[in-house]
Parts: sequence; structure tokens; C-alpha cells
Amino acid sequence: MRLFVPMCAASPGEERRELWTGSLYSSTYRAGICIKSDGNVYGALYLRQANGAVDRYTISGRVDGDRITARHNAGHEFKGRFIDDTVQGELTLKNGYKLNVRALRGPEPEVDEFCRLVQQQ
Repeated sequence: MRLFVPMCAASPGEERRELWTGSLYSSTYRAGICIKSDGNVYGALYLRQANGAVDRYTISGRVDGDRITARHNAGHEFKGRFIDDTVQGELTLKNGYKLNVRALRGPEPEVDEFCRLVQQQ
């Protein structure tokens, strides 16, 4: 098992971009994640519900080695780590409920200046 596999190298002052995909109960999600060379993280997660409705969550956080923390301003927080081509960890909702989450990581999604996915499908 290899820990923290960068999808693309970031030079000082640059960032790498990743696409994270996964499912949670009857919903699926896609996230554009941008990681700056200083470890700061920002992006947008799109949660598609079973009825087709899509909710967007803007997130920010920090990467330290193979560990990542990220949160949404409503109070949801993710703490996890990178393992090979996945990120996995625990999502704590603002009400305290905890969920185990695992997402596949892919390189270089098309994103705008706020790391929002250009194509959300």
C-alpha cells in the first residue's frame, strides 16, 4: 500500500487539481479539489440525490503529508488520508453524525477559478 500518491506535481506557488468521485447511500458525488503547494485546499463538491437534485458544497481545508482536513461553512467536516488512488476518512455532519467516506481520485478535472467543476455530470 502506497500512501499519498500525488495526481500531478505542483511547483511552488502552483496547485494540483483532482476529481474525487464516490457514492453515499442513494446519492453520488463529484468534487473538484484544488491543492496549493503550501497545503491549502479548496473546491466544490456536487451531491446528486436519487431524485436528480444536485446540491453544491464549497469546501476549504488543509493537506499535511498523507492527511487531509476539509470543511464546509455549515459545519460539516472531513478528516481523512490519501491511499493510492483514493481518499478515505470520516465525515462529521454539523449535528455530530459520523459517516465513513471513500472517494476515487482522478487527475486534472476542468475547473473554474474557484475549483468548481465545469462539467458536473
